Amino acid sequence: MHKRIRELQRYVKYADWKILGLRAAIIAGGILMLTQIFYPGGRMLPFARVDGVNVGWMSKTDAIKKVNTAYSKYPIAIYMGDDKKAFKTPTLATAAITVDNTDRINKTSYPWYLRILPTSLFWAQFKTPKTPAPAFSAKTDAYIEKALMPECRKAPTDATLKPTGDKLAVVSAIPGGECDKDDVTRTIKKATPKLGKTTSVRVALKELAPQISDKDAKVAADALNKRLTNGVPIKVNSETIRIATKDVLPWLDFSNKDGKLYVSVNAEQSAAFFNATFVPKVAIKPGTSFITTRDFTEVSRTNGASGQALDTGTTLEAIRQFITDEADVIAVATKVVPPLEQYTRTYSPTDAGLSALLENYAKDHPGTFGISLIEMDGKKRRANYNGDKEFITASTYKLFVAYSLMKRIDAGTKDWNSSADCFNKMITYSDNACAEMFLNDMGLKNVTNDINAIGLKNSNFTKTGGPFTTANDLSLLLGMLQSGQNFSGVNRERLIGAMTSNVYRKGIPAGATGKVADKVGFMDGLLHDAAIVYSPSGTYVLTVMTEGSSWATIADLAKQIDSLRAQ
Repeated sequence: MHKRIRELQRYVKYADWKILGLRAAIIAGGILMLTQIFYPGGRMLPFARVDGVNVGWMSKTDAIKKVNTAYSKYPIAIYMGDDKKAFKTPTLATAAITVDNTDRINKTSYPWYLRILPTSLFWAQFKTPKTPAPAFSAKTDAYIEKALMPECRKAPTDATLKPTGDKLAVVSAIPGGECDKDDVTRTIKKATPKLGKTTSVRVALKELAPQISDKDAKVAADALNKRLTNGVPIKVNSETIRIATKDVLPWLDFSNKDGKLYVSVNAEQSAAFFNATFVPKVAIKPGTSFITTRDFTEVSRTNGASGQALDTGTTLEAIRQFITDEADVIAVATKVVPPLEQYTRTYSPTDAGLSALLENYAKDHPGTFGISLIEMDGKKRRANYNGDKEFITASTYKLFVAYSLMKRIDAGTKDWNSSADCFNKMITYSDNACAEMFLNDMGLKNVTNDINAIGLKNSNFTKTGGPFTTANDLSLLLGMLQSGQNFSGVNRERLIGAMTSNVYRKGIPAGATGKVADKVGFMDGLLHDAAIVYSPSGTYVLTVMTEGSSWATIADLAKQIDSLRAQ
């Protein structure tokens, strides 16, 4: 009895759930039908696609924009002649071609007979008109003229020759071609782009014949093969060496000269044979001339004997002339090799002697130099080499920033206490952030005006690519600093103290004798050093600006200058 009651209760509960489910389905169906009946005519159906572009739920305005954008990015491959690779693949937008989908999307509809069918919202599709034909404009013609026509040409390839064993064989010519603009325009305007499909056009080529035909090359090959049957005989001193045909043929290059096949002998290809066969027979090592100079003047010379070397260019031309039947007897050509020169340079302890040292040292070492020397006491000698040559300053510009800052401190417009820490970092540690802070605060033009006003005419912060300066300008500024010109006493001591504490000491300080106050600059191959040297033989200013040199070279130059000054 209890069992049957429990079964009856389960049946009743099941029936209740079925009734509830049915009611829910009816309600949901009613809502869906109402949605379908009143679905906005200006909105695309949930799963609508136009030429493969998903525009579901979108307003027609947004759908038009999305499809038109997709077409603007659609590529069209343009092939030339029978090429397998497109020579241009512009987008429709690039070629000024438009596919406007406005009308076709606006004409889509969700008709009433579909709206009353259950669930049609999810499976019905708007009937979309076919893809519209592309539109072209004057800009399309301009694109064809500017972007396609200059490249719509295949240059013909002339027939040439190549070695095969001990004979020359013909390499056939390949005709070229060029496009006709009207034909290109017509072909492109026949294109029917559609998203999801590949669109390509192939423009025809008008054939361009090569200047050197297979027949021309065959005539040349027959003549050269006949001429080279027994190789190339060439005299070397008193003997004749015959170069085998199989050795000569790989040396030959062929080119078009005035519409004819021209043969030349390749120096690189023949070098190994020449070096092994001819060079040992003709080379004579040159002697050495010993030359002594005093400052810029040669005071004695012992001339060495001239040598002899193979004149490769003339010898190659002689071989070419034999091959082309322009000469029957050829000989290895030689040229005179002048003796080596070994200099013993001496210098007087004068302005001229110091200038000669600077110039000769710069010429004897790698790199570009600008050097300026000013003695502040004693004989007060001066010398320079490329002293007015313009260099990018690298960090030596911080000396100019320091001068402008101190000028303002002396005038009371800047305060030393608030500037001291960054000032010392800028000079002693070459801190860029501090230098840029000062420079931005004072202004590039103002700093340039400040240094130009005291005679540094070749230094500039505003010129494109700069800042720029010269060795003479840096030496002039340090000369003023040492002598107290344009610097107050206290600010002079501040700057010299910071320079004396400079942590970069591989240049002038490493070669000079005595205490050195300097500021270096290094950047992208530039190495500069501007210094006041307090040497036992007197105080002097030395600036060395270089590109492509080394700190060791700058130090060695400073050492030699110190030595000559001490005489």
